[in-house]
Amino acid sequence: MEKRNFTRVAFSGGASIKYKEQIFWGNIGNVSLQGFFIKTKHDLPLDNPLEVTIYQSPDSSIYLNACVVRSEEDGVGMKISGLDVNSFVRLREVISQQCNDQTLIMHETYKMANCIH
Repeated sequence: MEKRNFTRVAFSGGASIKYKEQIFWGNIGNVSLQGFFIKTKHDLPLDNPLEVTIYQSPDSSIYLNACVVRSEEDGVGMKISGLDVNSFVRLREVISQQCNDQTLIMHETYKMANCIH
C-alpha cells in the first residue's frame, strides 16, 4: 500500500542531476509538490543533497534541491528540499493541469511553503 501525502501526476521530460561536480541525466516519470521519480541508470547516493533541473520546455526549467529517498532498478525517488518561487509556480502548474481538485492543490501548497526560498 502506497502512503502518498501529495498528488502525484505523470510527467515526461528530461532532467539533469548535479552531484559533487558531476552531471547525470535522466527522464522524469512523475512529479508531486514534494518529490518526483527520475528514470536513470546512474547510482545516486541516498540522503545526499543534489541539484536538479527539470526541463519543462526549451525555455522553461524547474530548478530545485532534492535528495534520493528510494532507489529502484530503473531510477530513483527524490524528495524536494528546496526550490525558488518561480520553479515552485511552474511545478504547481504542471500538477494543477492534471488534477481537478484545486482545493487539494492549495492545501498541498501550504504544506510545502517552508521549502520555497
